[in-house]
Amino acid sequence: MPGYKGHLLGAAVFSSAYVGALEVAPTTPLHASGLALSDWQMLVALYVMGFLFGLWPDVDTNSKGQDIFFGIAFVADILLILTGRLQPAAYLGLLAMTPIIGHHRGWTHSRIAMFLVPLPIVLAPYIYDQKLLKAGLLLYGAAFVGYFSHLLLDGKITKYVHFKAAQYSE
Repeated sequence: MPGYKGHLLGAAVFSSAYVGALEVAPTTPLHASGLALSDWQMLVALYVMGFLFGLWPDVDTNSKGQDIFFGIAFVADILLILTGRLQPAAYLGLLAMTPIIGHHRGWTHSRIAMFLVPLPIVLAPYIYDQKLLKAGLLLYGAAFVGYFSHLLLDGKITKYVHFKAAQYSE
């Protein structure tokens, strides 16, 4: 199981694949919404989401990954507050606190969490402004990809696949 460097590298690789797929697929929300990868803010946001969620499952332990995650989250929260985006700042703060609810390699390393934890990225903005759905879906995808890379590198995805394959081969 990799440390924070391995998880950051995994998140970089998977985020790049995600961004590349968005660029070549003509029917993605990226193109449909008028956003483009030349929009540097969206591009940066996609990578930041990928990196944050590539580290997120391990932020429940005292580690370098935790330091990086909370450092980025703290700066992002300050920027959101300074620019008057108090609701997103509150959601980020709430999300950042959730790993302390359980123990390490508990619920944060589950496949269901990989789908559910990033959901506020889509749902919260959508509740306030339906026009944000497309951008929220893009950011959710980046968060999901980062989370997936973490679980894959920790053996939580392939372990399940091997288990299911063994069940069906009997």
